[in-house]
Amino acid sequence: MDTTVKINSKTYQLQRYPKTSDKSLRAWSNAELLVLDYITEKNIEQVHLFNDRFGLWNCALQHKKVTTVWTYASQQKAIWHNLELNNFSTEVDFKTPLNDLQHVEVALIKIPKSLELFELFLQQIHKASHEKTEVICGFMTKYFSPSFIKVAEQYFEEVTQSKAWKKARLLIFKTPKKEIQKKNLINTIQWKDRALQQYYGVFSSGNVDIGTQFFLENLVVKPEELRVLDVASGNGIIACEVAKQNLQAKVTLLDDFNLAIESSKINLEGNKAEFLCDDTLEHIKENSFDLVVSNPPFHFEYENNIDVALNLFKGVENCLKNNGRFLLVANSHLNYSTHLTKLFSSVSVLQQNKKFQIIECIKKR
Repeated sequence: MDTTVKINSKTYQLQRYPKTSDKSLRAWSNAELLVLDYITEKNIEQVHLFNDRFGLWNCALQHKKVTTVWTYASQQKAIWHNLELNNFSTEVDFKTPLNDLQHVEVALIKIPKSLELFELFLQQIHKASHEKTEVICGFMTKYFSPSFIKVAEQYFEEVTQSKAWKKARLLIFKTPKKEIQKKNLINTIQWKDRALQQYYGVFSSGNVDIGTQFFLENLVVKPEELRVLDVASGNGIIACEVAKQNLQAKVTLLDDFNLAIESSKINLEGNKAEFLCDDTLEHIKENSFDLVVSNPPFHFEYENNIDVALNLFKGVENCLKNNGRFLLVANSHLNYSTHLTKLFSSVSVLQQNKKFQIIECIKKR
């Protein structure tokens, strides 16, 4: 796996976090390098960074006044790790996509997979923009969508596209519009008699995804399952069902994505719930939960990657009480049962259809 990159005669060490077993994957893309090349000759002192997933821009621009808008707990960890790896200060001015920004001069965006998250970024920038604000967006050409431009034209007068370089391109936005149609940037999703709220960018914005639907239709929480953990909790819909079935249950929700956690806070307001934005279960006390539920992720942006889910499974085993249950829904082709039998004494498929399995794991020591 390539871990060194040279930028303007300087060499940087960059490692992926979370770690991956795929040695072809790097901690940067040509799209991010193209953005840096574009701004090299510009006299920039202050810069705002969006979707700097592994910290390439934080490292290359550490001599500037940098504000980093973070969306994932794992992203924060990757940035800290790579700054430390290159002997740079790990003090980072972090903001979330819901924080107000101050006076954006130049913003760099690696365009995310989610078009909604991209728009949320643009609205956040627009609120803090002035007539000379410039936004430089990098993307790999194979992921281009005309929708990027349509969204940008709602916020900026000038929207231009660069020539391709090593299968990467730039979109450059200038002259923020003085008047825009402001959006709340929150979706409402209906599930039976329940209406759930979630911020733009959270998984499955139009409706409850079919895997979660299958899980909810077959979920039965036992009366004695009072401490429940929802891993990769998204907008909190599974935790809502747990709380509905067992009024005495205290539910903990954990998700890597900060906008997912903020959405679940809306949906579980008034319930006995705890919210954790984290990508691992390392900080959760062992033997502390009666039940863990999950619709675990197997995508990392455009990549299919089960490494994240497999690491979560190890954490689940550690935090479950003896005789505790782990219930998860998964695409059948992922063959999670093979991995789970290495961790749990009992693994069985409770329900399945043509696409999904609901797997029950029991911890016994």
